[in-house]
Amino acid sequence: MISKGLIHQVESATVRDRDGATVGKVTQVFPSDEDGSAAYVSVATGLLGRHQTLVPVEDATLDGTDLHVGYTKNAIQAAPSLGPEHTLSLAEANAVRKHFGLSAAGAATGDMGDPNENLDQAGTGPAGADDTEGAGTTPPA
Repeated sequence: MISKGLIHQVESATVRDRDGATVGKVTQVFPSDEDGSAAYVSVATGLLGRHQTLVPVEDATLDGTDLHVGYTKNAIQAAPSLGPEHTLSLAEANAVRKHFGLSAAGAATGDMGDPNENLDQAGTGPAGADDTEGAGTTPPA
């Protein structure tokens, strides 16, 4: 995660894919609404950096002037582009998340990714039913 305090260091960082290959440069950082940490970056790729794609950076790490993301260079280059207003709409964010195989923004899921899980009622279901229901109880033998 790139905290709110590190966003200025991410601006113009070199983006490296999961294998360490250079992908491009960060041109814009989009903070999350929740805590202000970096949620997405726009990356200038291609010849002269004219193509700009969006990349989620929830699990990215900053190493000096390099931003390491967990995606391949090909996936990043094929990601959706930023709209002409240089703002990020919910629809654009969800298109990016879908491209990278992530759940939609605002769709709360448990750590096992069950979208039908009711996290407000964790621990109230039968023990061992899923990753949160019955939390703290011993599953039947």
